[in-house]
Amino acid sequence: MIAATAIRTLAQKWGVRMFVGPEVFQQGFDVCVVGAGPVGIAVALELSRRGMRAVLIEAGPKQSKRPQRNETGFDIGDDIHHAADRVTSATGLGGTSERWGGQCVELDDIDFEARDYVAHSGWPIAHEKISPFYQRARALLSSNVSGERSEPEPETDFPISRESWTRIRNTARANRAELASSQNLFVALDARVKALAFDPVEGRVHSISIACRGGSYNVCADHYVLACGGRGNTRLLLNLQLAFPQLFGGSDGPLGRFYMGHLAGQIAQIEFASKEHADRYLFKRTSTGTFVCNRFQPSPKLQRALELPNIAFWPTNRRAAFGEADAALSLLYLWNSRKTVVHKATWGEADRSRYYNLLHSVLRNPFGAAYSALALVRQKYGLAEPYVLLRRPDMRYGLRYHGEQIPSSSNRAFLKPEQDADGQFKLEVSFRYLPQDFSGTLQAHLALDRWLKERKMGKLIFDAAPEDLEEHIAAQAKDGYHQIGLTRMGVDRNHAIVNDNCRVFDIANLYLAGSSVFATSGQANPTLPAVAFAIRLAEHLVTEVRRQSTAGLSTSSRFERPKGSPLRVGADDLERPAIRQLSSRQGLRR
Repeated sequence: MIAATAIRTLAQKWGVRMFVGPEVFQQGFDVCVVGAGPVGIAVALELSRRGMRAVLIEAGPKQSKRPQRNETGFDIGDDIHHAADRVTSATGLGGTSERWGGQCVELDDIDFEARDYVAHSGWPIAHEKISPFYQRARALLSSNVSGERSEPEPETDFPISRESWTRIRNTARANRAELASSQNLFVALDARVKALAFDPVEGRVHSISIACRGGSYNVCADHYVLACGGRGNTRLLLNLQLAFPQLFGGSDGPLGRFYMGHLAGQIAQIEFASKEHADRYLFKRTSTGTFVCNRFQPSPKLQRALELPNIAFWPTNRRAAFGEADAALSLLYLWNSRKTVVHKATWGEADRSRYYNLLHSVLRNPFGAAYSALALVRQKYGLAEPYVLLRRPDMRYGLRYHGEQIPSSSNRAFLKPEQDADGQFKLEVSFRYLPQDFSGTLQAHLALDRWLKERKMGKLIFDAAPEDLEEHIAAQAKDGYHQIGLTRMGVDRNHAIVNDNCRVFDIANLYLAGSSVFATSGQANPTLPAVAFAIRLAEHLVTEVRRQSTAGLSTSSRFERPKGSPLRVGADDLERPAIRQLSSRQGLRR
């Protein structure tokens, strides 16, 4: 009764069809989409726009939230290079978009190429297959810029690349009106996927098993899309592989391997030669209200010549130094230190000393600090920039970098011998960076410094001695947010999980959406490209549904009792060889 009342309340607020109860699972659908983050929402909305009957299933509530301990299928603690699961995942409508940075960046042509100095690089498609979908992806993410582009410039080693920022961070909120008004889309919240019902004879998923408001249900559709995040998708497939060991290339296959993120941090300051040079790389607001920012990025030619990873740089607030008299910088440092989870490797005695030193400086000059605080508030809420970027009279800024991580098959996610309440095994990860990641990031900085000096635009001022810079990069290298590569795209099942249309090689009606299908990480934050891929996937599914309809293929199987049975691993199954191997960590970390 309480659940029904809650559903009616949500329906009145968001729209009649937006939130549905378990009774909807008795119906059949063209497509079932699992996961209501930006990618899942993109697939579902594009399908509904084209007249497809779709259901969007989300494990969490209307309000996106971080999971509590034991609330997910992962027990990933805070590691030196991998952040804990509680800060890298979210459940609820909008998923992690409730807390993401909002940066929208396109991939580059070079990301799709096979590069002899980047192991396991090369996609089965070219960038031109994805580029047409960026504009629609930006519109869905509320970062559209009406075709405005950065000014063209002659060939150079560091051409300008541009990032845009979302106007509304939560993707569900940004698309609330359309989600509420769609007549073809049904959204089921608090509906957790327990397992996939796979028929090995037909090579198809016939249903998915759902736990929703105390009951268990089977959802039937012609096609299924998993958009549960990289680790979530991988966990579902790994558990399915236990029951059907031949799937996904077997235990030595690519599933769960090539786990990637990015390298991000700050090891230098950039000092511009003039205000004009600096202004070119600071925030600008477009006619749509979207903020954009120009960035430095090594050209493909320079990347190949120096064997650099793809990487981008942009000005940010520099770190306040010991004895810093700048009240604004001091206040900004104190505020960010208060709310930021600081990397264990970098938050040492020196950082604590800096924190208390700056706090003492602020307290010694309360009136100056109050004036600076008012100025910061005005810049944050008056200008409404994505974050407070202090304009510096000395033209000296911090230099932020965001770079590619080299694919490595030893970086992987695998099952651990521990089950959740649904009988599904939980996930662990092994995630490290390669020496090439650190050396390539440093060489890109040095190349930028040379270029700035040659053009008399400025210079870099490094934060550490030359011999310590790679260690400084390594100390800041940490991810787990972007979850790239775990179900990579490729040309065959021996080297990849999905084909160029994001369809799982071994399962005819199962598709994966999200950055886990990326073959390389590039320099871009993955959300915009992942949404572009999702829109492309939706178009492919529309074509497939209509092709089957034209061919007279029956869809009545959606309404029949599922032929497959969801995988549930119980005590009697624990002696199966495929499951027994979970107790041997050595056998899993090949």
